[in-house]
Amino acid sequence: MGLGLPSQWTTRAGAGSVHASDQGPVHASDQRPRPAVPAGLPRYEIDARLDLDQRRVSARERVRFTNRSGVAATELVFHVYPRYQVRDQDRVTLSKTLEVLRLSPEEAMDTQGRRMVVSEVRVGGRAASFAFDPAIDTVMIVPLGRAVAPGQSVVVEIDFTLELPDYWGRWGHHRGITYLLNWYPVLAHHDERGWERTPFVPWHQPWYQEAGHYVVRFDLPEGQVVASSGRITGRLASGPGRQLVTIEASPSRDFALVCSDRFEVLERRVGATLVRVVAFPEHRANAERVLGFAAEVLPLYERWFGPYYDDEFEISTSFFGWNGNECSGLVLLDDRVMRLPTAGARYLDHLVTHETCHQWFWNVVGTDGYAETFMDEGVVNGITALRLDAKYGRNAPLIVWPQSLGWLPTIGREDLRLAGYYGWRARGNGGSALRPLREMGNLGTLFSLAYDRGGKVIGMIQNRLGPDRFFAFFQKVYRDYAFETFHYADLKRELAAFDPGTDWATFLDGWLIEHKDTDWSLERVAVGPPPADGGGREVTVELKQGGAMVEPTVVLCQCGDADLRVPIWPERGDYDVPGARVTHPTPGDRWIVTVQAPQAPSQVVVDPDHALLDAVPDNNRWKPEVAWRFTPLMTPLDEASQFQAHDRVSVVSGLFVDQYARGGVKLGAQRLDRWQLTLWAGTEPALREAIFGGQFALLHFPWPSWSAGVFYEEGLYNFYNDKRHSGGRAFLRYRFLETSSFLIDDQGFAELYFGTGWEFWAGDDGRPVSTGALDAIGGRYRLSTLFPYWDPVQGFEVEASAEYGNRAFGSSIDYVRVTGEYGIVRPLPTWSGEPSRSRLALRAYGGYGAPDNAPLFRLGGGRRLRALDLSQDLGSSVWLMTFEWRYPLWREVEGDFLDHVVSLRNLVGAVFYDVGQSYIRGQWNPVVHGVGVGLRIDTALFAFLERAVIRIDLAQPVGIGTKFGPVLWFGLNQV
Repeated sequence: MGLGLPSQWTTRAGAGSVHASDQGPVHASDQRPRPAVPAGLPRYEIDARLDLDQRRVSARERVRFTNRSGVAATELVFHVYPRYQVRDQDRVTLSKTLEVLRLSPEEAMDTQGRRMVVSEVRVGGRAASFAFDPAIDTVMIVPLGRAVAPGQSVVVEIDFTLELPDYWGRWGHHRGITYLLNWYPVLAHHDERGWERTPFVPWHQPWYQEAGHYVVRFDLPEGQVVASSGRITGRLASGPGRQLVTIEASPSRDFALVCSDRFEVLERRVGATLVRVVAFPEHRANAERVLGFAAEVLPLYERWFGPYYDDEFEISTSFFGWNGNECSGLVLLDDRVMRLPTAGARYLDHLVTHETCHQWFWNVVGTDGYAETFMDEGVVNGITALRLDAKYGRNAPLIVWPQSLGWLPTIGREDLRLAGYYGWRARGNGGSALRPLREMGNLGTLFSLAYDRGGKVIGMIQNRLGPDRFFAFFQKVYRDYAFETFHYADLKRELAAFDPGTDWATFLDGWLIEHKDTDWSLERVAVGPPPADGGGREVTVELKQGGAMVEPTVVLCQCGDADLRVPIWPERGDYDVPGARVTHPTPGDRWIVTVQAPQAPSQVVVDPDHALLDAVPDNNRWKPEVAWRFTPLMTPLDEASQFQAHDRVSVVSGLFVDQYARGGVKLGAQRLDRWQLTLWAGTEPALREAIFGGQFALLHFPWPSWSAGVFYEEGLYNFYNDKRHSGGRAFLRYRFLETSSFLIDDQGFAELYFGTGWEFWAGDDGRPVSTGALDAIGGRYRLSTLFPYWDPVQGFEVEASAEYGNRAFGSSIDYVRVTGEYGIVRPLPTWSGEPSRSRLALRAYGGYGAPDNAPLFRLGGGRRLRALDLSQDLGSSVWLMTFEWRYPLWREVEGDFLDHVVSLRNLVGAVFYDVGQSYIRGQWNPVVHGVGVGLRIDTALFAFLERAVIRIDLAQPVGIGTKFGPVLWFGLNQV
């Protein structure tokens, strides 16, 4: 399949021509005829000039539209996506999306927009009017003076310019790469219903357009290496220091291009296809891996579906934001992906497998990406799983550490694929997988429905048809719908014709439209006594189906070295198979499987291959199974939900060291989206006192998006002149804005609690120890739109709490304690009008307590008045305000350490002024002023897995004498 063969790494300098590798073919593909090309597809000719000094593309586009429908066309409708401008009401959603991708809005949100300017349109050589749809500003309408009848054609010319913003995305220029995706006016989809006017959705791919024939003549600086949707058929000098390349893509679903003078090319011939990987020199190791994976998967897909449509396929680095993106004949991998550590090679394989498959299903077999995302993403996700299951195993780890680091956390591929889906369902979500992107509303819903659920539906089609007939079906689809559009209605009709014995409409609608489920459960296993002659035993298995979708499955009996598999065909009633009998009492939801086993089974499982999307996978086993893991050092990632098994209890145990240098042993157990338990015990740094504690939470209890739990720790400790103490709470929380981070609390919640001790929740260090233990009932509310969470660009935060303590509860005093906090971050305005890289953060905090003779608040602290330590200024009430200017010191450091496991992204400086005052025993203490400087170290873990800011602050009180300060604080993320 091409593994192990040498690769050729060649540097493209100047305007040198592109050379193919001299090595022979990696795999002799079956070169069946390539897909037939329908007549009358649109034809595009684009003459474009790239001006890097001005960050601009100037272009003239000539489009021939042939009416392939049965109705006359009185206008032409184009998508002009670079005219998109973020609406104010969409900024929070888009910011949250970027946060999930571990990007900041200042890195990837072009708030200015309107980057395309159309200067002139001509129809038939004459100037023509044009307008933009007032409801969808990325749709351009060109009225025609004469209607275009079916079978007739019209030619239109469009002059336009495109600004290239310095943002990650689809069109722009960043760190030496120019990227042009969806960058030119492209005809909308046209059929008997007229023109389909779909809006631009920035957080996914709403493309719904016909394939076309492209000839692009691109004038660009000499030395720029190009990767594109087509083949370079000509290269000429076009002036001093410039080159003109002619590129043909015929046919192609779109035309995309990236270029850079830092690109180097790695290439290999795979059958009839030249595969090229275009990347920065520092990406070489991963570029070699990417080339190897592409060389494996191209011949595989040719066998599965049919020949690749072209003789060249390219994969390029880009600053895209998404980890991978398909274009016609071209796949883009994000720069962060190309910087993955060696341990992430399997994730590279996953991306190449997935995005390459889109050349068959999206590029050749087109889809309605706006209203029927499942039709390509669900299909490709299911096929990707088939390929990687066969290569690595169903739930093989995506992160494979060196043997000496094998104790570090990893992610099972199937766990990653389904944990998000089951979590989304646990929040009470559901609905059709076939609805427009705007109705999906966000990435979580889209991924859960179109990708995850949709991909499993494709797997269940394969489970019903069997591998040979499954691939035969998709070969037919690839052949019959080449360069056309394959709709959901077509899928139902084609499956019914291919396999008329199955009610495919009910199957597909049940899974994709009506959101019905299957739920096989293993109710009972009875093992008969051994016979007198010492032979085998009779094993009786009782199955129950609790869902509306009664899918065929398998029962597995593990008997020593023998695995006995019994197929369950629900529609057959009672039947015999070798060594077993299946009976189905009717009417009913039970099946009885009687197996003649060689010995007593050690385990019995229904759906052992996880072919089904079972609503409750826990009950598929006779004996519960636990995913155990022991590690010499527990980290926050070990307990993060993304690193747990999706279908069983996960337990991890090991040593830990926390931020206070305390050490000990920790045990974490959880059933994903149901409950979490953590226990720990150890000692403080001087080894004089023991610490212990634990927490337990029921998730999505008593209702979806709620949780209930308890937390307690004995031995809370810090270094700031404080005493050892304890604390905890029992709580009921409603979570309305959950975090995507492994490290921080939810960004939006309301909570009721009963607290005891001094700290009721992690980081709650505002209660002085000297007051005595506090026991209280209370409520707490938090909402943060500060995005991204690690270093906010803008947004606000509101937090409030109120509690009542009483000696009857066990409190040392009767008291009332109320707090309120409001913070806001805004970029500083600039004279140029360009987005500011400096930010101003303002925060106001107030706390009221009674009685006034009891210290209920600390004024000082790392998240309060930073010029005071925790014990220097106490009060029954306090107020404080902080003003902080954050400014870039070094942007895009891109320093990678430990084989790219940890990356340094940005260094940010801070200058701050804190002011506050405390009140106690009827009088106000002096106002305290504090000034300080800070350093913010923006870091990324595993390229894009997690992102956090290490915060260092040095503060000095002003006007209270030289014996106070300075105070040094360390923390995580911005205050």
